[in-house]
Amino acid sequence: MNRRIVLFAHGSRDARWQMPFNELTNELKGRLGPDAVRLAYMEFIPPTLSDVAQEAAKDDKLELLVLPVFLAAGGHLAEDIPAQIEDVRRRFPQLKIELLPPIGEHPRVKRVFQEIVCEYAGASKSAENQVPAADELKTITNESATKLVPGSRT
Repeated sequence: MNRRIVLFAHGSRDARWQMPFNELTNELKGRLGPDAVRLAYMEFIPPTLSDVAQEAAKDDKLELLVLPVFLAAGGHLAEDIPAQIEDVRRRFPQLKIELLPPIGEHPRVKRVFQEIVCEYAGASKSAENQVPAADELKTITNESATKLVPGSRT
């Protein structure tokens, strides 16, 4: 398969902050295969999205699915990340890059958050039934990605 998932995190110079992202990436590589997943950071530390794209082009992984490891969309997802993706598209026109919604907006993540909060509160897990199913998740389509990144293409 010539597809690679890119876990795209904010970035911090603090090694304690980096640790869970590195652990998650290594666990996913064990589960999906060593070439299936990469970790990139938006700022402060490498590897950057550009670094990961350069490696993907070299490895003939022509499709990158960029999964922001953010709790919600905000300024970074509206401006900074699309700008970085557009820069990568200019530098590596052979790559198809798809920006996925932030992982924190996935219904299963919301459900897990609710379960954890309910556990701390000593409440039942009935909140589980109030979260939309995964098939109700909105993805960023090529059309909406184009709106986020002026002049973008997939």
